[in-house]
Amino acid sequence: MEQQVFETKVNRFNKEMPEYCPVTYSMQIIGSKWKIPILWKLMLEDGQHYNHLKRKVGNITNTMLTKSLRELEADKLLERHDDQTVPPSVTYHLTDLGKELVYTMEGLFDWGQKIHNTK
Repeated sequence: MEQQVFETKVNRFNKEMPEYCPVTYSMQIIGSKWKIPILWKLMLEDGQHYNHLKRKVGNITNTMLTKSLRELEADKLLERHDDQTVPPSVTYHLTDLGKELVYTMEGLFDWGQKIHNTK
């Protein structure tokens, strides 16, 4: 990135900074170890069942998956759909707000790919 472009962006952040830091606020919502992998897997394949999502995320405990899913639901990034069947069938879906993160994820994807390719 050119220095001038960098400075323009940083100046915008300084000029438009509200009383709270939007980056810190965003990280409070999605910044735990497991939330971005959960959101990423739901972006790739929406409407996943709990166990399928657990396998896709990998190495996450039931406690952490449940906690993360509840927090993401409380923050309105995903919805839990219970089909009211026996045995229970629950699927998780991104909300429109959760889908908006695709732009952020694309930036992280591109940045990660660039860094990986330079090593």
